[in-house]
Amino acid sequence: MTNIVTPEPSAETEARLDALILTCATGDWVKVAVLIARITDAARAEALEVLPQGIAARIYALADAHSLQVKGNVRRWRAGEVRNAQI
Repeated sequence: MTNIVTPEPSAETEARLDALILTCATGDWVKVAVLIARITDAARAEALEVLPQGIAARIYALADAHSLQVKGNVRRWRAGEVRNAQI
């Protein structure tokens, strides 16, 4: 594996992952689990290997920064929903 997102990813990996998250998140509400699956596929296409937990950590950070809007508990992947706040 080339880049594994851990609780403390490099700034470059974090920036690439954030960009993927915001690209994959649309203006429509989507379950966190679905968004993580989309991001996993997009990351694989860009040769960025990430773990679902690493993706989730960045989703939480983007939600805290108000780049993603949240409905419900974002930490409950199959119940919480998010959408891109910038669209």
